[in-house]
Amino acid sequence: MNSVIDDAEIERQAAENGLTGRLALAQSTRSLLDIFSCSMAEDHIFGEAAEHIQQALLLLARHPGRPAHVRTIEGALTGMGELSELGPFTGRLHPPTPPFKLILSENKAEAYTTYSHPHEGAPGLLQGGFIAATFDELLGVVQAGVVRMTVDLQISYRSPTPLHKELRYTTWLDRIDGRKAYVSGTLHDGDRLCAEARGLFVEPRQLPF
Repeated sequence: MNSVIDDAEIERQAAENGLTGRLALAQSTRSLLDIFSCSMAEDHIFGEAAEHIQQALLLLARHPGRPAHVRTIEGALTGMGELSELGPFTGRLHPPTPPFKLILSENKAEAYTTYSHPHEGAPGLLQGGFIAATFDELLGVVQAGVVRMTVDLQISYRSPTPLHKELRYTTWLDRIDGRKAYVSGTLHDGDRLCAEARGLFVEPRQLPF
């Protein structure tokens, strides 16, 4: 049975978990990064925008915080629990990267997203580091909440990956061998293969947290 985590599901979970405002701010920040990366506004306009952002920073600074708090609530937002592997490259509450639609099934995941200006490497193309980091997280998702650490991650870039087009990541669990998990994945632009990944993850004998 497939589990779909899309905009509607994210908004529903946000409402149930008191995260609607946080989700809205994450999306606004994401939009700001997109506009900032290609804006040709005059410098005084940027200065005015910086003043508004400073006001937002002061507003948030009045309230307590703790390290990695966003990571701990990503699972609540998606319904995947605290062991969700979604993080800075796939999590909705992490503004640097675009939102993902996830389709999860047993030992397999599909993730759909569209990268934009902040993720550009060569002109018009996705910077390869985003691909590697996204694979690292999505290869963890298919391990059913078991905490394992990345030991080896191999990325083969097969063709240029475009911006402004919906891309499809597919990851799956190959096999479990004791504390080790062997996982693989692909990235496609339509029918065209853009990248492949193979990873080895190992369950630590003692968790570092």
